[in-house]
Amino acid sequence: THTGALEEGEGDGMASTPSKTEIKQALKDNMRELKSLGSRTQDANRQISDATDALCMFHYLRPSVGVLPGTSSHLLKLEGTVQMMYQGHGYFVPLAVYLRDEHPASPPICVVTPTPEMTIKPNHRHVDVAGIVYLPYLHEWTKKSNLIDAIKSISNVFTSDPFIYKKPSQPAQSSSHTNSNSGSRTQPPYASANGNTATLQPTKPPPPYGMVGTPTRTPDRPIPTVDKAMSKQLSTSMMSKAREMEELDSVLENSFRCPISMEIMADPVFAADGHTYERAEMERWLISKSTSPLTNEVLPHKMLVPNHNLRSQIREYVEKHPNAR
Repeated sequence: THTGALEEGEGDGMASTPSKTEIKQALKDNMRELKSLGSRTQDANRQISDATDALCMFHYLRPSVGVLPGTSSHLLKLEGTVQMMYQGHGYFVPLAVYLRDEHPASPPICVVTPTPEMTIKPNHRHVDVAGIVYLPYLHEWTKKSNLIDAIKSISNVFTSDPFIYKKPSQPAQSSSHTNSNSGSRTQPPYASANGNTATLQPTKPPPPYGMVGTPTRTPDRPIPTVDKAMSKQLSTSMMSKAREMEELDSVLENSFRCPISMEIMADPVFAADGHTYERAEMERWLISKSTSPLTNEVLPHKMLVPNHNLRSQIREYVEKHPNAR
């Protein structure tokens, strides 16, 4: 099991990378398993080819057969971590890429999969509260598109606007740079506004799938002395983050609203455009339309799939905020 991300690491080899032949064999085994489960993969050879290219490029992704969250569909899944850059530092971000049965006619479903120590940035432009990624590259997907460019486009988003944060350690360590505003607030993976990563404990990513052994841990970096100027800058940054987190409840509530009715959803479902809607509202929409309410593009089908993960989050939120509407 991989340990997840937002840990800065070297990313160089701890174990030999699987050969292209080994990767293809693993993928063929996955495809046989999918067939035994009744999957209706339309182009198994193209899935194997595209997945092989992606796994050769991103060494810490592993292939498997997975169930798409909120559905009972078994799909080929590439899951693990991908190194993404922010302010000159590399962070290993947990990601799952599902290849649909129609691949490459339909785009992959990309999901950021935070560990319990992480949280997704609320109201992010390209990643929703459930971790599902929305990008122009995926919306404009054609049979000539590829998984490598799709993952690179996700990495480019992280570089400009990180969509996942590392929660603070509990209990907090006593040090010269800790301040009273941190508390239980969610912290970004980058500890301060100037990109200093003193609070991070660097680790290398997990070995590629099929490898034996535990990744070695690099020594923790010493915490540098924080001068007055840096302390003031850090304090200002933390106060800003505290104010942002005070508005988290209202931001979450907005992310729980149906794009059609703007009411908090009771039965959220995925539509073919990849967005989530209230079931009753979307069913009413589809009676007379065959386009996406958000993109106005023609939907490939009118099937609605329950978004169980989001539904659980909404229920928990409504229990804590009974006056939410």
